[in-house]
Amino acid sequence: MNKSTITTLRRRWTDADVEDLRDQLIRQSRVVRPPHTLHTRWPDTDDGSVDLRGIDAGDRGLDIRYVTVQRLDLRFARGPVSVYESELFDCRFDSVVLTRQPTFTRRLERCTFQDATLTRLALGPAVVDCDFTGAKARRLRSVPNTVFERCTFDATDLSGAEFRDTSFVDCTMRDTRFSAATTFERCSFTRTDMEFGASRVTRTTSDGDATPDRWDGRSDAEAALDRYAVRYARAVAAGNADTVPLDPE
Repeated sequence: MNKSTITTLRRRWTDADVEDLRDQLIRQSRVVRPPHTLHTRWPDTDDGSVDLRGIDAGDRGLDIRYVTVQRLDLRFARGPVSVYESELFDCRFDSVVLTRQPTFTRRLERCTFQDATLTRLALGPAVVDCDFTGAKARRLRSVPNTVFERCTFDATDLSGAEFRDTSFVDCTMRDTRFSAATTFERCSFTRTDMEFGASRVTRTTSDGDATPDRWDGRSDAEAALDRYAVRYARAVAAGNADTVPLDPE
């Protein structure tokens, strides 16, 4: 999709449209039994999805809470979007730009995040048949006891990602980018080929066999921490500590 089309998708959204969607989400969260339904003033997309493409969540963001929804097309969305204790099926988040530490928790199935920006996303515990190809998922974090099943992380940037007590079953990770700050702790890999690179790996198994603890990027991580300490000290001295990121990466 070209830039002109994406711009058109974004410009069609008015403040009233966004507010109406927020109201729908609140009303649907009060309905005990799923499925929950949403609509916009535009027709569904060609594949039958609710057309939410290009929505800008603004400062207030968009909260999807306590609902079970399917076929939402949020491609090219921007701003704080969070999914809390909800089940999403066949939804599209390709090329979204999420900010302010987004959360996607409970269940995601057959959802796509291709080329999305998911910095600091908290994800899990059930992620099934989802596609993160080309996503920028730096500092992504799995919630406790997350299971990724048949998920694709090809060419995904997982620099600084933290996976603890997480299982990967029948997943693919080709040309996936890790860093010295990427962590796999108490994880299990089943029929999932892995090249950990500089990642920190502890108490992890592959097809039932223990994977030796390793941290090939330890020296790089320690050097990054030292540089961060110097940068932070200078910012404090200049009265600009609030402008320094909360982590070395």
